[in-house]
This record gives sequence, C-alpha cells and structure tokens, in this order.
Amino acid sequence: MTDMEAELRTISAGEAEDSLVSLINAGDTVPLKVTGSSMVPFLRNGRDTVWLCRADRPKKGQILFFRRSDGTFILHRIRRIGSDGIMTVNGDAQKWCETVDPENAVAVAVRITRQNGKTVDTNGFGFRFLSLLWYPTRPVRPFLFKVGAALRGKRK
Repeated sequence: MTDMEAELRTISAGEAEDSLVSLINAGDTVPLKVTGSSMVPFLRNGRDTVWLCRADRPKKGQILFFRRSDGTFILHRIRRIGSDGIMTVNGDAQKWCETVDPENAVAVAVRITRQNGKTVDTNGFGFRFLSLLWYPTRPVRPFLFKVGAALRGKRK
C-alpha cells in the first residue's frame, strides 16, 4: 500500500455532507458540484460547481443551500423572506415553492464555475437581473422548456 492509498478512505454521503456543513460553518467557501435539474437553466447537472459560504443573512434572489426536514440537501432560489425569517424557495425549473426555516439554511452560493472554467458572480448585476426576470415565468415554465427543447432539436 502506498502512502497516498493509506491516506485515502471511503466515507458515506452523510459523512461528506456533515463535513461540507462543518467547513461552511467554520467560515470556509466550499465548492459543490451541481446534481439534479431543479435549477435549470441557471445551474446544470454535472456542468456547474457552486461555491458556498455561510448563510448568515440570506437575501431574496440568492441561491440557498439548505437541509430539508428529511435530511436531504437542496439548492433553490430564495423568493421571499417573511418577517419571521421563514424563506419561500423555488427551483428555477419548478412551478411550485416550499418554505425553509432559518435554522435549516446552511449556505448561499457566491459564485458559479462552469465546466469551461468561466466564473459567474451570483451577486453581479447581470446574474441577479436575469434571475429576477426568470421568476415571473413560473406558471409557463413547462411550455418554455418544450419550446427550448424543440429549438435545440432543430439545430441538430
């Protein structure tokens, strides 16, 4: 066994998530590869990496990394924050919303790295502006995704 093999060990997804949360809580900015499609078109499965930092004071429009009551971790956009701190969140590809208690908020995305190496600042004007424009499309998103798929099919 080499020295490197001796240092490596396999951990469960739960241990990895706990380690990620510990690093974030310690003040580190931590990369997380995006999995799933709930945040399309802004985040793509396997293409994008979000950089997460502690969610001390989340704001409307930010991408929130939170823990659901069943223990799963999710990335969704904050749509509303009530006076009690409860956040209404929505995946950019979804029509429905859910609520998140402040104690379940772990981190917010501060930047995104695309597969091609391009970095997007999530607090930049362009990203925030497009995010705000996207939200009102919630009722017609299925139609928009069908149109987009049809257009992509014609380009091939």
